[in-house]
Amino acid sequence: MADAPGITAGTLSRRLLLSGFASVVAIRQPNVAFAMQNAGRHAGSPGTKAISTKVCVRVMARGGKFLGDDIGGASITIRDAHTKELLAKGTTSGGSGLDGPGGVMCARLRRGEPLATTDASSYTADLKLDRPRRIEVTAYGPLGVPRSANTVSATQWVYPGRDIVDGDGFVLELPGLIVQIVSPPANYNAKSLAGLRIQAHAAMMCGCPIDYKSEESKVVCPELPADQQPWLPDEFEVAAVIGGANGAPATIPLQFVDAAGTPGQFAGIWEQPLPGAHEITVYAYQKATGNTGVDTATILIPN
Repeated sequence: MADAPGITAGTLSRRLLLSGFASVVAIRQPNVAFAMQNAGRHAGSPGTKAISTKVCVRVMARGGKFLGDDIGGASITIRDAHTKELLAKGTTSGGSGLDGPGGVMCARLRRGEPLATTDASSYTADLKLDRPRRIEVTAYGPLGVPRSANTVSATQWVYPGRDIVDGDGFVLELPGLIVQIVSPPANYNAKSLAGLRIQAHAAMMCGCPIDYKSEESKVVCPELPADQQPWLPDEFEVAAVIGGANGAPATIPLQFVDAAGTPGQFAGIWEQPLPGAHEITVYAYQKATGNTGVDTATILIPN
């Protein structure tokens, strides 16, 4: 065969080699795509036995402890992240975890070390898996304070027979703060008055109390001085915003009230409230974590 004009033997050889390589790639690409599309299907084919796979879910408040039974715990749902098939659902049960060196608030951990989960609430699902699944785990709580409840979720691959139980298990961190208006009550019909007291209760999402830890019974971490204990009132900004009655919104800072036996109380006075219907919005904000909580109430002040 005569060489084509301007094409050397070496050039022709390289073209033939590249052409052959392209043919191999063209053959392999459909096979690779087919293999990817069928990944995991062999495990779920007829006759494949579903394998018990346990997933232990724990929910902890951001900057706090676990959501225990005393605050209602959290509802848990586990779904297939792709198909949204419900695989399991339940409610966490147990305590909020220990105080002191054995608790999550006081332990000094290196990254990767497991959390302190003694007496920590959890929900363990027993999934029957016949193939790998990417699961979506969702928590909603605290169930005991629905007006302050939030939702958090995360996804992860789970392989049949490979439990997620040891160490931390599957941990979800729930942001926010519990805020409850104590006074005035919802739909309050006030008499004409010179000042209206506004009081609210604020707490971490685990129900952990916001107060000064000067008394021994209130200390969370015995090795820390009182001014370094967790959840001190000075960490939080709490205020009431009054709207309505065709007036500009008024903001009333709420100061911590050291009420015996009742932590997390913040109060202030709305001086010379205007007649009409007003919505009171109380918010609490923890700058260090971004945690925020809100509650609202409506009041009517007659002319």
